[in-house]
Amino acid sequence: MKSTFSKKGKKIELGKRTNEGYKYGAKIDFAQDLSAQISRVIKEKEINETIEKKVKEMQEVVKKFPGKEKNLQYYYEIGKKLSFLDNDSFKNIAPYSIFRRVIEESPEVLPNVQEKEVAAKHLDIMYKLAHVGEDDLSKATWDQWYEILKFKEIYKDKKLLEQILTICEKESLFSISLRERIKEFRRSKRVSSGKKG
Repeated sequence: MKSTFSKKGKKIELGKRTNEGYKYGAKIDFAQDLSAQISRVIKEKEINETIEKKVKEMQEVVKKFPGKEKNLQYYYEIGKKLSFLDNDSFKNIAPYSIFRRVIEESPEVLPNVQEKEVAAKHLDIMYKLAHVGEDDLSKATWDQWYEILKFKEIYKDKKLLEQILTICEKESLFSISLRERIKEFRRSKRVSSGKKG
């Protein structure tokens, strides 16, 4: 059973898939308020059903792409399926707990990635890539996108992302040099936004 905390500290416990079916994380304690506990079980049931549905949809995407490794379109399509994480029902659940579950239930989503922690990072990249926009995919290579999207919430800053994609198209920056350039852009943005205030 995975205990997951939101940023607000509200605890959501997700169960896990077993050979016998789904085992709920929420338990009933008759010494406590039953209505609140039943509400948690119902919420977990709804969340579980959504995850199961989306995992099945991801398995359909897997069938359409024979070449998955470093395939931006594949990562984008899986990311679109992961966008259910934006729903209010999932706000109190850490995305990495769901990524781990996706990998456990459907390892064929990332067949060449054996470590669960690395696979979860790839799913995070997929999720973020789907927020970028399909038209921007070709503006950087897979390796560049992987470096760009390692930066937390950078995909939400369209102006900064456009600057980064422009240098990716003009210069062949990868790995350390690309990360350093992104850090420079972020620092200059903080400095310029500090001067305005």
